[in-house]
Amino acid sequence: MAAVRRSLILAPCLVLTPALVLGTGGLVSAAAAPGPAAGLPSFLQVDISSDVAHGLIDRSLSQSFAFAPPGRSIIKEVANLNTVVPFVQKWKAAIARRDVAAAVQAGEDYEAAWQAVETYINHRSLPLYTAIEPDTQFVIDDGLKKPAPDWPGLLKLADSLRKQIEVAIGFISAQPALSPIFDDLVPLRGARAQLLISRDALTAGNVAKAKTSYEKFKAGYTPSVEALISLRSPAAAQETTDASNALAAKFAEPTATAADLTPLLTTLLNRFGFGINLVNAAARAADLHKPTFTQADKDALTNLNQVALDLKAGSAAAGNTSPTSPFGKVQPALESKTRLVNTAATLRTALVAYTPGNDATRKTALEAVALAQQTLVGQFWTDPALKAFLASLPT
Repeated sequence: MAAVRRSLILAPCLVLTPALVLGTGGLVSAAAAPGPAAGLPSFLQVDISSDVAHGLIDRSLSQSFAFAPPGRSIIKEVANLNTVVPFVQKWKAAIARRDVAAAVQAGEDYEAAWQAVETYINHRSLPLYTAIEPDTQFVIDDGLKKPAPDWPGLLKLADSLRKQIEVAIGFISAQPALSPIFDDLVPLRGARAQLLISRDALTAGNVAKAKTSYEKFKAGYTPSVEALISLRSPAAAQETTDASNALAAKFAEPTATAADLTPLLTTLLNRFGFGINLVNAAARAADLHKPTFTQADKDALTNLNQVALDLKAGSAAAGNTSPTSPFGKVQPALESKTRLVNTAATLRTALVAYTPGNDATRKTALEAVALAQQTLVGQFWTDPALKAFLASLPT
């Protein structure tokens, strides 16, 4: 499973595209919240499969659980997490047989299943997430790479992984449900897991395996799954489709090499990743205590719209991040969500990097605006009243 191992980055944000920073962490205490990063380069390649895990179960969070209003049933979240259990059992069985090849494959299969559902735990609790992934899964991965694996030790770890998943399911079963938007992330992340396997296969020069995993992505990226992105950004969904079609055409060429395919897969991961990030921002920032959007939300959206208008016009004013700028006026609202998703830093970083006349920096900044919109009102995105308000803004 080492081919798809991902890094756990304990930092306030991830750089996902040039100058586009998105934190994907969960809940942290105010005292534990990291400060803004300084001196970030304009481009930093980071594995988009990584999650920044900031989920800490603290007193204020426990109180919010106790008084949380009813959301969608917890049953779906538990059912989704239970899909991982058979993969843990297969991994453990392969280790018990001391079959390296089977254990590596079972680990890869587990990772793909885990990626689909890990956001539930990543968002709720850092201790559980850390115990499951870096402290157990990654240790098993490393152990299987050794010339002489410690099979008894690996078997204990595999059994511990199974028990930790059970503990996580039990913990979540006793908590109020999260926003139903978290359930939308499951098929999206499950499809992306196959692209990550394909990427690592290309890195190893295994075009046949990369194609097989890409075909699994296509099977999982059904129209209903694509609609989860199109709902929030038709453009992101179309760019994902276009990138997928380009990759499919190249895979169809008998002489296609890993070098030919890798740039196309990278583009697909980037475009699909942005679509997932929109859903992720809406899910993590959702407030089930909040019945509808407010006048303050409309004011913030108006300021975000002004940022977008300046960007589309190619105006240098778009890069203004002073307290009196449109960004400065919306910054407090975004920063109030930083414990959940750090789109305040995402947008500010993109605007600072924006250069009039540079299409790449403009696109990055416009996508950061879209992420900020989802952070503020993504949970109400299908509300006709919100749609009407957004349609009334200048374009």
